[in-house]
Amino acid sequence: MADGGAGPIVLLVHGANHDGRCWTPVLERLERTGVRGRAVDLPLTSFTADTEAVRAAVREAAADGPVVLAAHSYGGLPVTAGGHGAARLVFVAARMPVAGESPADLTPRWNHPEFRAACDVRADGAVTLRAAAADVLYSGAPPELARSAARRWRPMWSRVPAEPIADPAWSSVPSCYVVCARDRTVRVEAQRECAARAAESVEIGCDHSPFLSAPGRLARILSEQAARVGR
Repeated sequence: MADGGAGPIVLLVHGANHDGRCWTPVLERLERTGVRGRAVDLPLTSFTADTEAVRAAVREAAADGPVVLAAHSYGGLPVTAGGHGAARLVFVAARMPVAGESPADLTPRWNHPEFRAACDVRADGAVTLRAAAADVLYSGAPPELARSAARRWRPMWSRVPAEPIADPAWSSVPSCYVVCARDRTVRVEAQRECAARAAESVEIGCDHSPFLSAPGRLARILSEQAARVGR
């Protein structure tokens, strides 16, 4: 990965049941354009642990340059709670709660029923994905990339918090929202509600996972956000 010298660093935060390797196609494209990028692996053991992982990653990266912090799906919650040290925020089909709003209370309006039907809860409390989730998450992705991503799914003990996030990072850090207009995991209308809160927004005609189905377009958006740092 391109990771030396001055300039902004794009930090990429994955969503539920994933890991940082899902961002590989985007990181490869950022590297080709000379934009530094890193993927963050959330522990997925609790929302608190995920938030601290975001804070720690931003602190480390900020010592080497301004940070553009991008979040996908569930990743928007720990980024909202812990992304205050970033220079810019990008939410990709991601949760973006307002102060005083319980994220858990909004879950029924957030997730598409088709995705909820593809989830299971194990006896130990971990949320896992059924095979059917692959088509819901990656309907527009190349089949080989979708299969590779599905093989890396992880159990998730983190929960969407019931308590409001008192000081959302996006309320003080410039933000951009990316709506995935063919999403079958998160309701498109819920994404557009979040996009209205951001400083700017863009829509991509893709599924829930543009890091696989539209990596070039997403990398361009992230590069554009990085180019605006310091202006």
